[in-house]
Amino acid sequence: MQQQKNKKKKFQKHQRSGQQHAQSDILYSGFLITCDKNRERESVKEGYQIIEQYVEQIYPQESQKYEKMLEQNANNKGMIKMLYNFETKVKCVIFIRINSQEFPSIDVDELSRIILSDVYEKSQQVARYIYRLIPIQYVFRATLDEFKKYATLLINKYFQLDRPHPWFLIFKTRYTDKINKQQVLSILQGLIEPLHYQDWQEPEFVFFVEVNGAIMYINILPKYHEFREYSIRKGGQPILDTIPERKTNFADKIVKKVKCQKDEEVQNVISIQDPNSDFQKKEFFVEADVDLL
Repeated sequence: MQQQKNKKKKFQKHQRSGQQHAQSDILYSGFLITCDKNRERESVKEGYQIIEQYVEQIYPQESQKYEKMLEQNANNKGMIKMLYNFETKVKCVIFIRINSQEFPSIDVDELSRIILSDVYEKSQQVARYIYRLIPIQYVFRATLDEFKKYATLLINKYFQLDRPHPWFLIFKTRYTDKINKQQVLSILQGLIEPLHYQDWQEPEFVFFVEVNGAIMYINILPKYHEFREYSIRKGGQPILDTIPERKTNFADKIVKKVKCQKDEEVQNVISIQDPNSDFQKKEFFVEADVDLL
């Protein structure tokens, strides 16, 4: 009983912390970062370095503007910055937001595409502590009305009627039960034209939605599988021309494959298919060995 009360208090604590940030209607854009355990502080510094380095390459005017601001306000602790650490209150998850009001030309999607291209096409190692670097176009209060409003903007930008665009939803939620995946999926199905179909094997666009407490992060991510879920710590492995290899699923862990020397020994053979794997692949097992499923 005491354990349930502590768990409830912890849940409410995270909800309140998110609501404090969500009271403002100002939209944020930036990067949602996942990192190693207990390495959040190092990952924030590393994220600043990576983003500032690529801003200097891609947006030299914005970089020069920021340097002048630093020189003019060297002793001012309350000066305007280009990057801010937006606290998520979630372990191993960081959000670095871009000051879009002072630096409006910085596009997080373009920055992300160039960073990932350097990692996978040019085999450059850019991160030590950061695992995934996901560009986020809109950060706002986690309500279905707000989600529908900003999801419409993203859909109008990416989903054209010239040809079908296969898509898929990636949804994650923490410290809240007010919004679930089915609600979000229903809204998207109502907004996206039937011409564009859902394909979780080879989607052209992934609609990324993450809810942390009272805050929602959304964006549309192209080449989600090719860039290995937007990981920047893959050691420069090349981009895949095909869909990624199938991950180890539940059937592989608890079911032992049947090894038969003769086809006559196999009886009552059935097929097991994991809906959570990256793509459909049939494996055959003897029925007696899959009773646990």
